[in-house]
Amino acid sequence: MSLRGLINLRIVISVLIIIVLGATLAIWQARESVREEITSSYNLALQMIEFGLSQFTRDEHTENEWLEQIGQLRETRHLQIVLFDQAGHEITLSPEKNVLIDEAPPQWFINAVMMDDISSAYEIKLPNDAIQRIVINADPMDEIYEAWRESLVYFWSIVLMLGIIFLAINVVFHSMLRAVKTILSGLKSVESGNYEKRLPRFRISEFDAIAAEINNLTSALNTARQNNQALARHTMHIQENERRHMSRELHDEMGQSLTAVKAMAVVAKQSDSKVQNIADSIIDICNHLSGVVRSMMKTLHPLSLSDLGLVATLTDLVDEWKRRQPSLDIYLNCDKRIDDLDDEVAIHVYRIVQECLTNIVRHADANLANISVRESLIAEKKWIIIKVSDDGVGGSTSGEGFGILAMRERVESMGGLFIFESSKNDGVTVTARMPFLEKSYDR
Repeated sequence: MSLRGLINLRIVISVLIIIVLGATLAIWQARESVREEITSSYNLALQMIEFGLSQFTRDEHTENEWLEQIGQLRETRHLQIVLFDQAGHEITLSPEKNVLIDEAPPQWFINAVMMDDISSAYEIKLPNDAIQRIVINADPMDEIYEAWRESLVYFWSIVLMLGIIFLAINVVFHSMLRAVKTILSGLKSVESGNYEKRLPRFRISEFDAIAAEINNLTSALNTARQNNQALARHTMHIQENERRHMSRELHDEMGQSLTAVKAMAVVAKQSDSKVQNIADSIIDICNHLSGVVRSMMKTLHPLSLSDLGLVATLTDLVDEWKRRQPSLDIYLNCDKRIDDLDDEVAIHVYRIVQECLTNIVRHADANLANISVRESLIAEKKWIIIKVSDDGVGGSTSGEGFGILAMRERVESMGGLFIFESSKNDGVTVTARMPFLEKSYDR
């Protein structure tokens, strides 16, 4: 069911409940009004009759005078007064009042508000010793008719008011639903990959706040997409450069060395050649090739990571940078527990430290670098914390370079947290937090 249909259904149910409650209240009020009015008129008539009887006993009235007095009393509202002679025959009085009713109430309404019968009888002794009997009955019908008319006015007033409220609510919800449709259209655009579309401002503050958050989300997604595209291009560029470098190394180093070995082998076949010198040269070439191969393998993947563990591999990495950059003091503090890290997490830790050292050497102009890799317990969960800081120039990068983006992607892909802090003339601090996933050993 649509939102409009659901809202209209609930409004209709609420209206029906209000109408039922209003009708019940109206009937109760009408019943009370009829009872009070009839009781009041009945008591007043009794008082008048009792007063007339007391006067009739003290004064000498003719029968016609008494009948005239009773006939006038008969015109009292809400009462039926009948006079009987000694034989029990009804005595004709003044004509009954005719109540004009525009619309008679339905029987269910009459039954709902009708009160119990109220009746009284008096015997009167006339001067001629004749005895007449007066019967007074309460007659609530004309009051019921009035209550019915008032109830109709009350009912239609409620219906009119509820109709106006229903229309007003639908007008308001129509505007709200248009805003919802606009927001849904914007979300569908985001789902389809269109991050350029922006939602308009809305007059309703809540919808305006939602639209603002969606616009912020699309901006963030657009920025992330652009960064990912740039990072992908940069990654492919690095891959091509590495392949080009490896191709050059294979051609220049290994190709030439193999050619030299082949030439020496040809020379060694000659009887007058100096085998000892040729063998020494071949050994030197093989040693050189071994160094080239190790360097290439370290670039592709540090084999020592699987053989010796993360601590030893990081130590070897730091020693290599110390050898290359003697002016840079590098301090490494590793928790021995990190050797138990899963291979996937371990390679991420290694690459992050490697990238940080590369950035320090290239951009920081630093004299000191501190590296800390340790296990930490946060919210009853084990994490691996990597922290790399330097005393370089700082403030020269926003933390959105390709190297920083690559590290951030690594950390966030593992469900971790990456923080880049840089202050001018106060160096750079990189903090990375990833889940501490331990190795699984096959038994």
